[in-house]
Amino acid sequence: MTKIFVCLAVVGGCLLIYACGGVASNNSSNAIVSNATSTTNTTAVHPESTVADADLAKGKELYNKNCANCHKESGEGGPTVVDGRKMKPDNLTDDRRKRLSDDKYIETMVKGIEDEGMPSYKDKLTDAEMHEIVRYIRVSLQQQPDTGSTSSTAPSNPAPANTAAKNTNTSPK
Repeated sequence: MTKIFVCLAVVGGCLLIYACGGVASNNSSNAIVSNATSTTNTTAVHPESTVADADLAKGKELYNKNCANCHKESGEGGPTVVDGRKMKPDNLTDDRRKRLSDDKYIETMVKGIEDEGMPSYKDKLTDAEMHEIVRYIRVSLQQQPDTGSTSSTAPSNPAPANTAAKNTNTSPK
């Protein structure tokens, strides 16, 4: 009987350490533990995070309405046909796109890339809506930490590494 009690205590202690330690996994059986840990560390203590979560939900809604048709809900892009035109939209989740600045995403949404089939959204989305989409891409699709920022003055990532290679004459003389 004592051995059973000790075994139960050890298992219970391990479960408690596991749950409180914040060990997260992508598999659905650990989703509750992961959500409980993140809630304990961030959202439960800060009521303003409810606003941030609502903004993220709005970003998802805007992304699904304006971007998912080409880039897919997962953000992985790939070959597709839109309005009878074959195209291969960028994978927004790859490392190269993760390194792009928020401003570069906004610039692409504003100007579009006509040769590749990317339309301009300058007359369809507000600046704030574009920033909400970028934040959704960063947090939900690219799995990057949520800075909570949707302003153009706070890009969450540096400029792409290949920019320096293209602009070789930009150093001060």
